[in-house]
Amino acid sequence: MQVALPPPRVQDRIASILSAYDDMIENNTRRIAILEEMARRIYEEWFVRFRFPGHEGLRMVESELGLVPERWETVRMEDVCARITDGSHYSPKSIDAGKPMASVKDMHDWGINVGTCRQIAEDEYEKLVRNDCKPRLNDVLIAKDGSYLKHTFVVDQEIDLVILSSIAILRPNGRMLPNQLAMYLRLPDVASRMKGYVSGVAIPRIVLRDFRQFLLLLPPADVQRAWATHCDPMLRLCRNLVRKNENLRTTRDLLLPKLISGELDVSAMPEPEALAA
Repeated sequence: MQVALPPPRVQDRIASILSAYDDMIENNTRRIAILEEMARRIYEEWFVRFRFPGHEGLRMVESELGLVPERWETVRMEDVCARITDGSHYSPKSIDAGKPMASVKDMHDWGINVGTCRQIAEDEYEKLVRNDCKPRLNDVLIAKDGSYLKHTFVVDQEIDLVILSSIAILRPNGRMLPNQLAMYLRLPDVASRMKGYVSGVAIPRIVLRDFRQFLLLLPPADVQRAWATHCDPMLRLCRNLVRKNENLRTTRDLLLPKLISGELDVSAMPEPEALAA
């Protein structure tokens, strides 16, 4: 089998370019993990252990969820959401080029991988948009089927796609901030309590009719806003770094065959920071 063998100097240059991409992706991934851990620890300190600013001297009172600080409310999911629904229960035919339709398999911890979504016809897409199967800004999306609550995240920018019924949409009504709601649903205790709102053996799924009655703890608005002031910038940076990594991976994967084949002159290649900007 005949193969093209670049000179060692060219091989070294190709390796250095690709390694630079991998190093940037790894560095961003570490930053995401640190920032997420910081936001989670602050959340648990304030809203699980109740050691939030100004907690000193507050009386603890009984509630349906145990002892909580006074002024904190026990509410149902439907009390903090303007809408609780899921995606389409009808699955249109896939086509080669069209509009993306996401299912739970396309979700990750910070969003939806549009590149893995299947494509549907434009008219089917528009019909599903009219049926409210398109996520909106500040919606909280959760994995509803299979490994329920495995992925829970806030939609922080407009997404040009529709979703299947394996993904649920929670649309906050203003009483609970979107990042607060997403963080609450990620708590291990919440996932444990969720078992009472799940049906199915082979494929467990959240039953939305019952999920509307799910109890959660609602902190006062001023405490929520104080946490958001500290942690929303961290979570926003996490999402930006996730998108940056997606761009870096796409650029790296597009470059690889062109570098190996010699289609691109490596001597004139700019550094990865310029290519991925």
